[in-house]
Amino acid sequence: MKNKEQLRALLDQKRSAVGESERQKAAQLATHSFEKSDLFITSQHIACYLPRTVEFDCTPMIQTIWEAKKSCYIPILVSEDAGLQFAHYQVETPVILNRYKILEPESAHIFSALKLDVVILPLVGFDDEGNRLGMGGGYYDRTFAFLRNNTVKKPVLIGLGYECQRVRLLPHDEWDIKLDGMLTEKGLHFYPHKSKTP
Repeated sequence: MKNKEQLRALLDQKRSAVGESERQKAAQLATHSFEKSDLFITSQHIACYLPRTVEFDCTPMIQTIWEAKKSCYIPILVSEDAGLQFAHYQVETPVILNRYKILEPESAHIFSALKLDVVILPLVGFDDEGNRLGMGGGYYDRTFAFLRNNTVKKPVLIGLGYECQRVRLLPHDEWDIKLDGMLTEKGLHFYPHKSKTP
């Protein structure tokens, strides 16, 4: 089995090879699947992310959240050691580039991760058991470490990526937080290991 760094390089190449028209079509298909799901319908506080060029585009999803009169939140990087904070994101919210050249809201309206209903996570790769391969910073794992307590039911963590980023099994560590479900251009799939699905 390849290690995380080898897989990250391989899967990042696959993700980067997705053309612009494919990217736009995938974003619309995933948004439609999410919008029609019970999870979306019953949730009010949904976190997304502001995508970089190679990442799966969740901009249509953010627009759908706004149109449904639900609240959208975007992660903010506070420090290297801390987890993420989530800022309320609206149409008029200004954005800035953080130290990793990732856009984030310039907002003082911070919302607790404990109160989120759903979090849409970017990723480099995912597998059939709910493991997620990110960029290696561990920010989402630190932020949602409280979900290791099986009595905590929210937020529901949904990965967002292309089918080409799927592998059978990723190497993983004990501190890695598993996904509850995965959303791709082929639809929304929940993993059987979790009991938090609607």
